Formats: sequence, C-alpha cells, structure tokens
Amino acid sequence: MAVAKEELLRWMGRPSLLGSEEEVPPEVPPPPYFQDLLLDELEGLFLASQDGFGLLSFFRNLPNHKTAVLHRQAVCRELEGKASSLRGFLRSMEEVRGRLGLSQKARHPWQKALYHLQAARAYLAGVGALGRDWSLLPPHSPGLRAYAAHLEAYLQSPGFSNLRREAETVWQDLQGLRYVLHVHEGRLTLRAYQGEGDYGRRIMDTFRPFFGPSSPTFPEPGMEEGPILNHIEEWLLDHLALLFPGPFARLQSFFATHQGFLDPVLARLEREVRFFLAYLDFLSPLRAAGLPFTYPEPADTPPFFVEGAFDLVLAAKLVAEGKVPIPNDFRVEREHILVITGPNQGGKTTFARMVGQVHHLFSLGLPVPGRRARLLLPDQILSHFEVRENPEDLRSKLESDLLRLRDILEQATARSLLILNEPLASATLVDARMIGRFLLEKIRDKGSLALVVTFLDELARLPGTRSLVAEVDPSDPSRRTFHIREKPAEGKAYALALAARHGLTDEALKRRLGGGA
Repeated sequence: MAVAKEELLRWMGRPSLLGSEEEVPPEVPPPPYFQDLLLDELEGLFLASQDGFGLLSFFRNLPNHKTAVLHRQAVCRELEGKASSLRGFLRSMEEVRGRLGLSQKARHPWQKALYHLQAARAYLAGVGALGRDWSLLPPHSPGLRAYAAHLEAYLQSPGFSNLRREAETVWQDLQGLRYVLHVHEGRLTLRAYQGEGDYGRRIMDTFRPFFGPSSPTFPEPGMEEGPILNHIEEWLLDHLALLFPGPFARLQSFFATHQGFLDPVLARLEREVRFFLAYLDFLSPLRAAGLPFTYPEPADTPPFFVEGAFDLVLAAKLVAEGKVPIPNDFRVEREHILVITGPNQGGKTTFARMVGQVHHLFSLGLPVPGRRARLLLPDQILSHFEVRENPEDLRSKLESDLLRLRDILEQATARSLLILNEPLASATLVDARMIGRFLLEKIRDKGSLALVVTFLDELARLPGTRSLVAEVDPSDPSRRTFHIREKPAEGKAYALALAARHGLTDEALKRRLGGGA
C-alpha cells in the first residue's frame, strides 16, 4: 500500500457503506424475533442469489445508532438512481471469483497459473472501469465518497501499477507465442513457428463450398472452460513451457508473487454493494406494481408513524399472483402501547408483523413499505408469538408463555419495541384479564413502545393504551377488510357471521346431520 493511501485512510476513516468502523462478522445468528416477523423468509427472498458472501449478517446485525442509519439511507438513495458503474464492477468481480475458483480446482500447475492470470486481468479491468466512471461522475453519499477516495489512491499506488504492468507483460508474452503442432500416425510433435501456412485453415477453405449455407466457422485456439485437462492438453502445456521458457517463467513468477491481488477494501465494497442492490432489486417488481416505499425520518420523541405500510413478505407473494396487499397506518403519540382487537382472520397478526418488519428495515437504513414514516430507532425488538408446545418441556403452555414474557420485560427499555401477538391465549379468561393488566402496567412503567394483539377488549381501555380494531365489511360481517383503524374496542368477534358463511352454524349442522337440505 502506498504511503499516500495510508495517510488518506487515516484522515477519512474506514470506508464503509454501513456507517460503522466495526467489521460485521460473516456469520451472525438470526435474532429471536426473526421467525415471528417472517424476517427469516424475507432474507431468503432477496438474498437467495447471494450465497457465499456472508450477507445474511448484514441483514441480521442492527447498528442501533442514528448516524449509521442516516449514512446507509444516503447510500441506498444514491444506489437507487446511480448504480450502473457498481453493477459493472460486480460483474467483473464475479468473473474474477469464477476464474480464481477454476484456478483452485485445476490439477495442472500451468492451468492454475493461466486461470489466475485471467482473474487478475478481469480484476484490473473492473477496478479500472469503476475508477474512470467515478472520476467522471463522483459519488455524493459519504459512504461511496470514502470508497471513491480509496479507489483513487489505490489506482495510483505502486502496488497496483506493478500488478497491472506485470499482468499485461505476461499476457502479451503468451498472446505472442506461435508454434506448429504436427500430428502424424498418432504422434504429436511441437516446434516454433517459422512462417508456415496454416494447414488446418487450408483444409477448411478447401472443403467450405461443400458445406453450403451452414458452413462451419474455423475454431479459434484456446483453453477449454473447466478445471480438468485431458492428457493431450497437459502434454501440450508442458511442451510449450519447454519450447518457450521465458514467457512461462514470467507466468509462474506472476502466479507466485500475486496470489493475494484482491484489495481487501474493494472486496468489502463488493460485499456491501451486493447487500444494498439485492434489496433494491427485490423491491423493483413491488414498486412496478404501484407499492410505495419510503426512508423514515429518525425521531426521539412522538409522534412516530408509518402511512400506507404493508407486510413485505405478504406483498411479495401477492404481487407474484397479480395482487397487492391492503395498506395500513401505524401511529404513536402520547400513548406508547397500541392494543389491537377485532375478529379472527382480520389482519391483526399481519399488522403486528408489518410494524416489526418496518422497524427492523428502518434500523438497517433501508427503504421501508409505506408512503411516509417517522420512527423511533429501537435499541432492540422483542416479540412474543405463539409457539408449538414442546413434548420434552414438562412445563404447561401458560407457564412457558409467562416465562417468555418475564424475559421480555426484563430486557425491555424505554427505547425497545415489543410485538406481542395473543400473549395470553393459553390462559383462562379470568387469568388472562388479570395477567394482561399486570403486563401492560409493566410495559407502561418501562416506557417501551409496544403493540399488543389480544382478544381482551378491556386491555384497550387501560391508561396509556391506544385502541386499534380490525374492521369487517358493514354490509357483510363475514368479509374481512384487513383495515386496522383507530377506534374504541367494540367486543365483536363476528364469529357467527363467519360460521354462517361456511355453513357451520348450529342450525346448518343439524340440517346436514339430520339429512336435511
């Protein structure tokens, strides 16, 4: 690394699109709330094609400070409008890694060296093109500007100049080799080219009139793709090295000297850009379907809100079917506890997941589903959704639920987001009312931001709570609208209307069991 480059890095800090001086480890386990909020499915949807780069860690590791969020938002906004140069860089890096992979798999030493040289040339072309593009149109977000400054210094460094000069010299040496391969009675002989005509091309030209319109083209010489050579190809490489010792000696020297030619900072740029572009590419068909996305404003005091938001996993599935999700709003003002009631299958759980997803994506500095948003940056997201009973667990379902809730309350702070979906479904009605009051009082004392889905309407009337209700179609109570509105809890589950719609009322069942129409 050149001295000028070292001084530049000390001056500007570590280049990063993530807004953090700390390296994100390649493997981070998913947070406990991931499965509840379907974030495990979401990461699979947009990162499935990026296996091997450790990008799951970027999605799972929250920075938890406003500076990093704003830093990432600036990067993401710029990538939305100007990413062609970086996409070209990624394609070059894909070729580099492909050639390096072939080099590692190859058995023959000369083939290893040749693939390695091809990888180096693809790398030189890729970083050179990115440097030229950025010199003509410099990036403006702090994260990309830092990488651009690093790249400018790197391209001018003696190390890069030596790599480029040596790679080009070795390549031109090999391109200039001319030899004659003579095949006679099953024997091969190899010697230097002395101006003879190309016998193979003469044969093709002689017989070309007999091929008609489908005349084959004469194949250009070159190494077959793939790591395994046959015995003739290996013989040819070995004898070419004996026939032209100078160029092959320089090839061997290049292979030995430049094993680690990838600049680690640019390798990190590739990894970070892949993460942002993978997410933006995932959003592209959703935006094309008319769904809005926004960059939330970070806020420390209410109001906190999202307008026109939706569950991102559900949206991806619906758009693939030619449909769109029902948007909903989320708003917190003086009361920090939102209590959602209403009929089953009315969208309450989906709404709860949406709120959790939006806060996780916002914490990563990514655009979130919705038209407009202003959010608290949570220090942690804690969730409680129903889980299957474990036969090996000797505790009752209620006891397990209470222990999970206790752990959540112990961890929660005034900056935590709690998503509780029917946390007391395993309790009797009397117990659920008593425990529910105690639970909400503890959350209120903590000052945490909480969303609680419950069948207990009275919890929505407790001090410090804000009531939301899943609505039904007034003209047909069996039809769910999937709209969640702010209004007093009404205590209606509309179970009878739903049972009537499916022919499951007491009267309908009696008729069917009695053989009636």
